Amino acid sequence: MFSKLQRSILLLTVLLGTSSALAAPRTVFVQLFEWPWRDVARECEVYLGPSGFSAVQVSPPHEHMIHNGAWWERYQVISYKLESRGGNEAEFADMVRRCNAAGVDVYADAVINHMAGFPQGVGFAGSKFTHKEYPGLYTSNDFHACGRNGHDNIVNYRDLYELQYCQLVGLADLATGAPKVQQTIAEYLNHMLDLGVSGFRIDAAKHIPARDIAQIVRKMKRSAYVFQEIIHENGGPVQYGDYFAGGDVTAYEYPFILGGSIKYGGLGNLLNLSRGLPDSEHSLVFVTNHDLERTGDGNILRYTGADHNVYRLAQIYMLAYPYGYPQVYSGYDFTSYDQGPPIGPNLRTLNVLANDNTCVAPWTCEHRLPEVAAMVNFRNQTDKAFYVNNWNTDGFSFVAFSRGNLGFVALNFSNNSITRDLQTGLPAGNYCDLTGPSYSRQLRKCTDMKYNVKSDGTITVTLPPYSSLVLLNREQFKNKK
Repeated sequence: MFSKLQRSILLLTVLLGTSSALAAPRTVFVQLFEWPWRDVARECEVYLGPSGFSAVQVSPPHEHMIHNGAWWERYQVISYKLESRGGNEAEFADMVRRCNAAGVDVYADAVINHMAGFPQGVGFAGSKFTHKEYPGLYTSNDFHACGRNGHDNIVNYRDLYELQYCQLVGLADLATGAPKVQQTIAEYLNHMLDLGVSGFRIDAAKHIPARDIAQIVRKMKRSAYVFQEIIHENGGPVQYGDYFAGGDVTAYEYPFILGGSIKYGGLGNLLNLSRGLPDSEHSLVFVTNHDLERTGDGNILRYTGADHNVYRLAQIYMLAYPYGYPQVYSGYDFTSYDQGPPIGPNLRTLNVLANDNTCVAPWTCEHRLPEVAAMVNFRNQTDKAFYVNNWNTDGFSFVAFSRGNLGFVALNFSNNSITRDLQTGLPAGNYCDLTGPSYSRQLRKCTDMKYNVKSDGTITVTLPPYSSLVLLNREQFKNKK
């Protein structure tokens, strides 16, 4: 597994035309939920690579169930053939090659806890199955039969045995402790490694014994970045630290704390946002993802609808605050929980990008918001100051802090203008607001250096409603891309 330090290895700036120089580390990745492989490849080339993203997480590439087009069909495994509505194996391999060439790693969403949850059916590549019989792959002996509740399904999520040996909502639960099952899964992961994949998200990891994941990871033929989906609850039977041997973990409470603190006047909580969460070195953080945006929980921010303004500011905060490995999310608009992506008559996912590389509705492409690329640059450039200085907040609507002497951020979460004298920690001089209209993310240059930091490091600034001010040390801004 890669540590945060390894993820931040300096990359040659070939894309920027200076092959003899070294770029800042790449410290932010994006989840392009349900994007087809051909569009992921283009996005790596035209946006993710030039913007300094470290990696892209793609939807599960295995053969999946065909039912009614729901998003969760991708998580109903039928075989490990790389044939899905996102594209075939050749398209997948081409995507990985092109993303890697653009300096962007590919993380595949790996569903290894279970197979499908239907009595029988046919997969996207034509593979037939019954509930615990997958010809040429698994037989009934390769699945758990927990003997609980009359249907082998989980009922008590606080019972560790049920959680990891019974079926999650009817999905056929693989016996991941069995040598044959572990080897079969490892061969699937190794095949993707052979194609150039650099990492994996382990779906439903808390439903798999931690030792099983660690054993499967050890069977991989080379190092890869692994992070595990842990839906954690205080007092529950699964603890984050149990899974560190297998890789990093999703800091599940993070988006609830972040969103709730912003929406309900608890900004003072954000200084100690990581309290009770796993250590930063092992943590994956996000504002939302494909599961959480569908929950309807009042603490979770969503890009569309009433949360739009605070969602954008929350992303700025996440990318500025030094905790975890941040994942930016990008999906599509929907009106019902099950709604999948737009698909054509051949059941393939429709294009995200038009011929001119603009985004096509209902795809939201929120990762292309102008402040996102600017904040990816900010986080990359301030990586050496992975701590907070000069914390300032009124506890309800305003927060500001610096990242050593490398960067400074101030955020107004209210619908009123706020004027403050703030300590930035930056050298004196004129600065550009990276999230303002005069900053060009393509050129990483500014046409209006109008923000004056005084000799004592302070600045007087007026923040309009729902706005931000993000300053990067002038030397970082001038000399690095």
